[in-house]
Amino acid sequence: MLNFLKSVFKKGELRRKVVFTLGLLFVFRLGAAITIPYINADAISASATNSGIFGIMNLLGGGTLERFSLFSLGVSPYITASIIIELLSMDVIPVLARWNKEGNNGKKKKDRVTRYLTLVLGLIQGGSLTYAFDKGYGILTNPTIWTYAYVVIIMITGSMFAMWLGDQITEKGVGNGTSLLIFTGIVANLPQQFIASYNAMVSWKSTQAAITSTLWYILFIIVYVAIVVFVVFTENSIRKIPIFYATNNTQTVMRTKESTNLPLKINSSSVIPVIFAASVLAAPRTVISFMDSTKTTQMIDNILNYQKPVGFILYVVMIVLFTFFYSNLQIDTRRIADDLKKSGGAVPGIRTGDDTKKFIGTVLNRITVAGSLFLTIIAAIPIIAPLIWSATSDNQLTLGGTGLIIVAGVALETVRQIRSILTRREYHGYIRQ
Repeated sequence: MLNFLKSVFKKGELRRKVVFTLGLLFVFRLGAAITIPYINADAISASATNSGIFGIMNLLGGGTLERFSLFSLGVSPYITASIIIELLSMDVIPVLARWNKEGNNGKKKKDRVTRYLTLVLGLIQGGSLTYAFDKGYGILTNPTIWTYAYVVIIMITGSMFAMWLGDQITEKGVGNGTSLLIFTGIVANLPQQFIASYNAMVSWKSTQAAITSTLWYILFIIVYVAIVVFVVFTENSIRKIPIFYATNNTQTVMRTKESTNLPLKINSSSVIPVIFAASVLAAPRTVISFMDSTKTTQMIDNILNYQKPVGFILYVVMIVLFTFFYSNLQIDTRRIADDLKKSGGAVPGIRTGDDTKKFIGTVLNRITVAGSLFLTIIAAIPIIAPLIWSATSDNQLTLGGTGLIIVAGVALETVRQIRSILTRREYHGYIRQ
């Protein structure tokens, strides 16, 4: 680990990239700690920002919503806009589908539309959040139309600035900027959560109670680390499909075959299906939470509550369905088959064209079964753990969950990118010698 850090800061260009990334992440965390003027953050209930759709937005914002900070919306409007544009690009809107085939020019056009949609979604989310929290908790110190507009404008501006920070990190820094902003927010809250968990679990009323509760806390940490290892193992798991390319050797006038492989991740959809499923169930519950309690609202809340049997079954089913849907959205088997055919590549024993497309699609669906099972287990652990282990019921550091998948996935991808840069630099240095 020390050698890896030394090699990172040893290379001039990579060192500048890392320092640049850390600097922008510091700016984001600084803004995340500043509450918007005219907002009484103490009036916001912690349980309100960690449940329902607010909990998901708070997670994606790195804990910024619970303080109603300058970056209270975080990058959630941008993520939502990106997902909507990708879905509409699947032959739903012909213009977007055509842009998909135009390469970099089409990508730039889609990015421009995504940013406009981000602005609209930021306006909707900022306005609805301010209205809902002011009606529920009275967060505005001076509840006038001008104060309301001021707060919403600050929230939109912060969201667009956060999106810009993510783009700068992606272009000039290391890793995916948007993912790193979410990653930083989650990791920044971990020390506080560990301390709160320690205070909740460890009792010093007597020597025996202290020893017993400390052992339980150590066991809790061991289980937490084991889940992290399981997530890392699954995130690194891939299915390699062998690919052979026919090449010409002009010197010997012979055709030879160069082999490589097509890697497909077991969990190619990342944490998106869990967020989708939780959002679909949480959005109606969040709306009815601001309505008068009736038998109908109570029935809807019980059905959509994934901590109860019916809601939990719906939660699991939606995670599985969204995993298959998003995996097939991320991996275009038709394009892969066409690219292989154009470049002279083929899967051994499989004809090029439609047969290759069907084969890759079959393999993708089979490994997605394992990926959906993995996501279901990780998403279900925070729900099931309190039922089995009572010590985790009031614990602020939940076992498993979407945050853990995000942290592990982003960390692995960033380290992988840094290693690829190091390898490329070392290779170039060797050639110069």
